[in-house]
Amino acid sequence: MQFNWGTGLTIFFIIFVAALGFVLYQAKQQDNSLVMDNYYEEDLKYQQQFDKIKNTSELPEKVIIEYNKAGKMLVLSFPGDSTASISGSVILYNPAYQKSDVKYDFNIGKRSKYNISLDKISLGRWKIKIDWQQSDKKYYQEEEIIL
Repeated sequence: MQFNWGTGLTIFFIIFVAALGFVLYQAKQQDNSLVMDNYYEEDLKYQQQFDKIKNTSELPEKVIIEYNKAGKMLVLSFPGDSTASISGSVILYNPAYQKSDVKYDFNIGKRSKYNISLDKISLGRWKIKIDWQQSDKKYYQEEEIIL
């Protein structure tokens, strides 16, 4: 078999098309999920979120987050008086993988502590988003933690 420019060009195009097919296959395997599904609606509600953040900044102390490594627990200690009922939600947000996000709704009454079991939570970097209401006032706080 003689190797001439026509054979070389054919081999080049075959390799080029195979490489292009491989890149297309790899691109289809990637997870291109958004940070949140309804980002437009969340953007419209940001003024309410901003008011909650402002209320939190006016508190004398913020929510204290303690990580108990031995017991695999996260303990949230809420500030304020112990006569007002506390309710809200905690979102454990994983910036790397949306499907591992976990939401906990709570109504702890007049107690100031809330415990979260971390048995089914993977190790890594997490954002803790706490949205709570106390004495008819709403608050929001975000903290980053490494488990």
